[in-house]
Amino acid sequence: MYEINFEFSDPAFFFNVLIITLAIVQIGNERSNGSLEYTLSLPFSRQSIFLFKWLVGFGVIFISCLISFGLSALIITNTDIYSDNFISYFTYLIEALLLFYTLTLSAGAITGSAFAQGLVALTVAILPFLLFGLYTVQLEAITGPSVLYSNEKFYEVISKMTPLTYVFFKNNFLISKDYITPIIEILLFFAFGLYIFVKQPFERNGSFFIWKPFERPVQMIVILLGILGFSSFGYLSSEDNSMIGYFIGAAIGAFIGFIVSYFVIYKKKK
Repeated sequence: MYEINFEFSDPAFFFNVLIITLAIVQIGNERSNGSLEYTLSLPFSRQSIFLFKWLVGFGVIFISCLISFGLSALIITNTDIYSDNFISYFTYLIEALLLFYTLTLSAGAITGSAFAQGLVALTVAILPFLLFGLYTVQLEAITGPSVLYSNEKFYEVISKMTPLTYVFFKNNFLISKDYITPIIEILLFFAFGLYIFVKQPFERNGSFFIWKPFERPVQMIVILLGILGFSSFGYLSSEDNSMIGYFIGAAIGAFIGFIVSYFVIYKKKK
């Protein structure tokens, strides 16, 4: 008898690439070629248009997962195969795909191009885990070894807050509380994206952010992340974790963060 443990199945990366591409086509690509302006000129409210786009993505996710679920169930039922975490896996799969789709669609509401939409979505997807890693290294550099490294509970909380971790499907699908965090994040991203989409200006299409007030704070964040990231790398890669490497890395990170943020955020895409 064959056994399939769905807890360790990992097709989610391929599915997420497809669903992220759909979200970018729906807003970022339409904004770049001008068709989004035509769509918004139709006799429908912006709220209805955003909701319809989201429902299209939800429908694609739900129907494709339903077909996959039905075919898999049919194969398992008619063959000598034992499956573990079958229903839990597909429930979790729908949540994870919907989370990434909603995140990417909402990123499109604040960005002016397909490239910017994808970059913002990827950054937000990894941001909690990135901040946690940088914080622990900075804390170690200043005060010594951090207890956060060995705090499994804190690490688990950060992992659940990071959308990117849901790509790999290594969680315990049988614990009902694992479904709560993705649902909360979906609702938050949807509400944010809907509000921004309704209020968005169009004279800045092609800019990284269509909301100009976002540019300076985001540039400061990019520079800060550059400082923290390169100083952490300099500290960890130097001999005996030297503070010299820490400060050299911080200087390099500040320079690179400024250059990258300037050319990415302030240079309008034609």
